Amino acid sequence: MMRAAVATLRIAAAGALYAALLSPAACRSRPDPSIVLVTIDTLRADHLGCYGSPRATSPHIDALARGGLLFERATTTLPRTTQAVGSLLTGRYPKSHGARGLFMRLPETNLTLAEALRGAGYATAAAVSNTFLRPGQGFEQGFDRYDNPQARWDGNSAEEVTRSAIALLDALAAGPRRPFFLWVHYLDPHWRYEPGPPWDKAFDPAFAGPLTVYADLDARRLTKGRLIFDPPLDARQKEHLVALYDGEIARTDAALGALLQRLDRVQGPLLTVLTADHGESLGEHGYHFAHGETLYEGSLRVPLLFRLPGRIAAGVRSRILAENVDVAPTILALAGVDRLQGVEGRPLLVSAGTPGAMAPVAEGRPFAHSESDFQLIHPENPRFYLPGPRGRWTAATDGRFKLILIPIPGGEILELYDLEGDPRETVNRIDDPSLDAVRQRLLVEVKRFADYAPAGGVDGEGLSREEEERLRSLGYIN
Repeated sequence: MMRAAVATLRIAAAGALYAALLSPAACRSRPDPSIVLVTIDTLRADHLGCYGSPRATSPHIDALARGGLLFERATTTLPRTTQAVGSLLTGRYPKSHGARGLFMRLPETNLTLAEALRGAGYATAAAVSNTFLRPGQGFEQGFDRYDNPQARWDGNSAEEVTRSAIALLDALAAGPRRPFFLWVHYLDPHWRYEPGPPWDKAFDPAFAGPLTVYADLDARRLTKGRLIFDPPLDARQKEHLVALYDGEIARTDAALGALLQRLDRVQGPLLTVLTADHGESLGEHGYHFAHGETLYEGSLRVPLLFRLPGRIAAGVRSRILAENVDVAPTILALAGVDRLQGVEGRPLLVSAGTPGAMAPVAEGRPFAHSESDFQLIHPENPRFYLPGPRGRWTAATDGRFKLILIPIPGGEILELYDLEGDPRETVNRIDDPSLDAVRQRLLVEVKRFADYAPAGGVDGEGLSREEEERLRSLGYIN
């Protein structure tokens, strides 16, 4: 398929890595690995055991981490599904791939991970669940089979997604022998948090109520915007909702366990990658049970795991800065495929000496960047000061410090946090004179990355009644 002319960009460091990774000695003498990319919607890294959670939410994910490489400081560039998945599948920032708002589709001018792999001879398939990933939104580009039925767009569907993924694996195994790429996207940790038994009692069995929040939302006695910014809940009720969120993670982990068990029977080398589109704010900075409108760590920090037995050592943890735009370039480098266009991500792995062995790069990117969404801002939001793209928040971090720029009429609010000394971002250090140099360095980086140009696309007007109800149930509109 002919595509619009797009310059193939290579950051110098990334180009050097590609050259090493794609040399004949590095990859052509080995069989191409099959690839499974698992993405879990709304999954905070710090609510997994392998990232330090004290709750047993993720035994299967933790086992996957022990078998491979874990990146401790991975972030999403925009904490909403449309934009983040666009970055995962293209290696490009939202301002480059074009899907900058929640309702926008991924333009066909992008070359996706699936298209690059299919062009290199891979069979491609996807089993996903999310209304924003439905066929026609552009995320199906490059997939021979794309399974995302409407029945999976509401409520919990992890078990159904796993069954679909296993069926696709069986079909791939029955076809001509060639490497495959399978993308699996689970939705369950997304609002609402209704994991069902036994997960609804798993992490707060003593809670006896009352909790009428769902009934109040259904009866329109409460808006989701009010719940997000001024929840009529006491501390105990908020605590229970967090336990229900953890129950959704545990439910998803159980379904993933069945898929991982099936993957153990895949013939030949298999690369398994697990990450999330974004996290979830659970009350930090007065932002409850939502994501997309702020840039604090609960929404930005995501898990990122790579397992490829025989090539990636087990039990390795890396503290380099990683972004979701780095996922596709890293996968393609491991597969020996060099096809992505306009790529802004970079491979996170480099040859480790032993033929075929890979290890994380010694130095990652110097800064990680992020921006907020500008669509579907709840009217109750007290911190969205300018309408449309002009109101986007922008942030940059060097791993230790993070600067957030919040536009306001006639100026800006700046927040500076020490992520090592204050990981929950409770103390704004912007006026600390000892950090003047840090502030200036990060501000230059934020200004370089920020882009407030109109992004086009639709803004949610003209939705059908069915679409409105679905988005209301997911917490996107009141």
